[in-house]
Amino acid sequence: MSAYPSPSAEALREELQQNSENDHVGHTLLFENAKVKVWHITLQPGERIHYHRHNYDYFWTVLQDGQGVSNQADGSQVSFTFQKNQTSFQNIVQQGSAIHDLQNTGDQILEFITTELKY
Repeated sequence: MSAYPSPSAEALREELQQNSENDHVGHTLLFENAKVKVWHITLQPGERIHYHRHNYDYFWTVLQDGQGVSNQADGSQVSFTFQKNQTSFQNIVQQGSAIHDLQNTGDQILEFITTELKY
């Protein structure tokens, strides 16, 4: 169980509605051209990045070990244990889009580079 409080189910539903079109998948947009968007995400222990929509296939790389939990648009929740340099590809285009949040449930900073493929 997480040592950090999670928002209530009602608060998550409200946030999901408010952010259903939010396409800022990171904190800082590092680079963008016609083919890619590169984002940096840093979450302090207990911090969350709000719901956001992925419209493109993307991959993320973890910059240091950590733990997190992600609430999905369907109400399910996925827990993660991340390892430094771990990379994962997400095939979104076939699904149409994907909406989720991410909370750092570990005791260290959780940091990612996420690259969206805009084709």
